[in-house]
Amino acid sequence: MQAIITKIYLAALLLLLGSCTGKLDINPVSDPSVDNFYRNQQDFEQAVNGAYNGLSAYPLRHFFLSEVRSDNMYVPGEGGTYDWNPVNNFTLNASNTLMSGAWSDCYTTIMRCNAVLDNIDEQKVPDEAIRNQFTGEARFIRALMYFDLVRFFGAVPRIEHLVSATEAQHIGRTPVPEIYDLIIRDLKTAAQLLPPSYAGPAKGRATSYAAKGMLARVYLTRSGPVLLEGGPVLNSNEYTNARDLLLEIINSGQHTFINDYAQLFSYDNENNTESVFEVQFKSGGTGTGTVMPAEMLPGSYMRAAKIPVAGGNDFKFVSNDLLHSYPAEDKRLAFNILQGFVDENGNFVNQHYFKKFLDPKRYGVDLRDWGINQPVLRYTDVLLMYAETLLHTGGSQAIVDSLVNKVRHRAGLPPLTGVTLDQLMEERRLEFAAEGLRWHDLVRTGTVVSVMNAWMVQEDEKQVMKPMRAAYVLYPIPQTEINIKPGLYEQNAGY
Repeated sequence: MQAIITKIYLAALLLLLGSCTGKLDINPVSDPSVDNFYRNQQDFEQAVNGAYNGLSAYPLRHFFLSEVRSDNMYVPGEGGTYDWNPVNNFTLNASNTLMSGAWSDCYTTIMRCNAVLDNIDEQKVPDEAIRNQFTGEARFIRALMYFDLVRFFGAVPRIEHLVSATEAQHIGRTPVPEIYDLIIRDLKTAAQLLPPSYAGPAKGRATSYAAKGMLARVYLTRSGPVLLEGGPVLNSNEYTNARDLLLEIINSGQHTFINDYAQLFSYDNENNTESVFEVQFKSGGTGTGTVMPAEMLPGSYMRAAKIPVAGGNDFKFVSNDLLHSYPAEDKRLAFNILQGFVDENGNFVNQHYFKKFLDPKRYGVDLRDWGINQPVLRYTDVLLMYAETLLHTGGSQAIVDSLVNKVRHRAGLPPLTGVTLDQLMEERRLEFAAEGLRWHDLVRTGTVVSVMNAWMVQEDEKQVMKPMRAAYVLYPIPQTEINIKPGLYEQNAGY
């Protein structure tokens, strides 16, 4: 199976990273195999860092499959048709390469984690603290990948150990609740095994609080109203579980609220006190940079700004609805969104793009080599998720208001009283724009069908979008996977 790699292939993919650092420094492993590679602590350190390297696809995956899919962007298809246009237009088919890429990237990383978990033991890694850390990190990363898979595809094959390609062809799709069982078990174990923080160059690795925060997000996702049977939302009403985990993070003192929004995304302030977990990137031609700033911005802007690396496609627009949802005085507006620009020929381009992760002076050797980390879980998210759980569990309205107003004050906005769930979700939209959360927020709150259809009426000037319906909560299983063994996977409804 293309996405389920054999033991030998997995070992060949493992990446050697010179030290246990937050910034990844990659060198290739020379001719290892699973049977002889895992011999000592250094080997496992290399393998765990190889699993971290598998997260490099995470930001782009969520940009295309969450931001482009949502009401934050209008990308109907201009200047040619690209794989992300059907994502935006709800005209997807199973042959779209974004589907196969998301599937295979997640499973490649899962198998790297499985290789660590299958082989680590007391004899090979005698230091219990280090052994616990490696185990916790592998479980955290595996849970993160399965959480992506279940949110994007629903039921997927659950593979907890290394398997051969032949064995994989007998593993069908596992029901969503059973995938969640694995995710929850992995995150609970990671929370027990991982340290609360790291010092020095190890900052940026997964911590116990990162595991607890992601587990809270899992509980929130499961808890919402069911729009689609077999989808990622189960109406499980686990808001109390999420609340308790989030409060534990808040009370830990490990993370603090930074009062300057721009500093959250500064190239010189990565892994700051607001960061609970972020994907690590480093520019300099080492192969560990990110494409995100260039992917969001057009090449015409890059040339006009005299940034000597290519930009992305010119037609990935921020929606007018998102642009106009920001109050004029909101400090996040100018930081997050480029509101038109003068091109290299002196013409004004009246289009809007995300520029949240751009520092024009910090480019690397090419468009894929920017050295800015990608947030997965911020402390602000912890605070707003906690406020959300209070609204669902009859908690203090005063605390909800204070938490939302803390975020609004940083943005330069006046306070609100009696904050509702709809107002909270709108604040999340403005705060986390371009961070890959919007589609997931709409799905887990059960509002995705009504919000997207109302948005299309106002936004779809090209008249190319199909109406949103519950089946589109999930993406299609990649056709490449279905073709490997006909009958093993049943396609998701609607495709």
